[in-house]
Amino acid sequence: MKRNYDIDDLINRFRQKDKIALARLITLIENQPDKASTIFKHFENLNHDSHIIGITGSPGVGKSTLTKAICKILLEEGKSIGIISVDPTSPFSGGAFLGDRVRMTEISLHPNIFIRSLASRGFRGGISRAVLDISLLYEAFGIDIIIIETVGVGQSEFEIYNLVYTTIVVMVPGYGDAIQMQKAGIIEIGDIYDVNKKDLGGEDIAANIDVMLDDSSFQSGWRPPVAMTNSITGEGVDELIEYIKDHEEHLKLSELLKEKKQRRFAYKIKELMYYRIEQILGSLISEEEINQTSINVVNEGKFKIYEMVHDIFSNVKFEKKKKG
Repeated sequence: MKRNYDIDDLINRFRQKDKIALARLITLIENQPDKASTIFKHFENLNHDSHIIGITGSPGVGKSTLTKAICKILLEEGKSIGIISVDPTSPFSGGAFLGDRVRMTEISLHPNIFIRSLASRGFRGGISRAVLDISLLYEAFGIDIIIIETVGVGQSEFEIYNLVYTTIVVMVPGYGDAIQMQKAGIIEIGDIYDVNKKDLGGEDIAANIDVMLDDSSFQSGWRPPVAMTNSITGEGVDELIEYIKDHEEHLKLSELLKEKKQRRFAYKIKELMYYRIEQILGSLISEEEINQTSINVVNEGKFKIYEMVHDIFSNVKFEKKKKG
């Protein structure tokens, strides 16, 4: 059910640092993406930049607990923090468990933090379609640091690399040998690597990552460091935060920050284009036509599926609007 919000009223309260207004604007953008343009035109004169951190890794590596441990220290330093935590969506109910709130209870009521849980809604790469939109709202709100925590789906979480400035890849002892790490693609996306749950060991996996990094070349001039943490006790988290600050400084002193911003918005532009194309196709091809085609495939033979889909599109007429 869509709620009717007075956008002008929400914007005025948002400018006064009203978190309820922030929450409602997020809900509006998440559920009605077409409202984004109307909302963001109010912030065109704002130029606040947040440092955006992505935390990714397989399920069970302790991403939420590590996020909490990082936030506790940054809050003590007086930083304001916005968290976007993405949970998987049930393919049946469309809902999500949003278990990150359970992990972050200790910090959730702090006045300088705002946590938004999102269902991935089937979006690719362990994130949600609304992630960049929400991060823009956080920046307009004046938040210092944004942390995006991905779903945790294993070997396919590369989309986060396009949306953040510092990517932290989290692993735990027992993750696997060097071949498994290379297969997972983690050496390509990480700016910082963290072996969490160090009380269980992990020196071997940290050593393996270091060896692979030594064999890699880094055109950016940044050689990713490897941290070891225990997010429950907080051990090693101070060192991890220092690595984050070092990477932020490296980005600012080079052209890399500009490149990352360009990649971030290029990614969003493509995503918006795909969204528009989905809308156009949805208006031109009915669900009934798709269902009837699936029935025909079953009745006439599965190898005809490509021919039948081609026939659907052959009947679709795209018309380009003339300017002026």
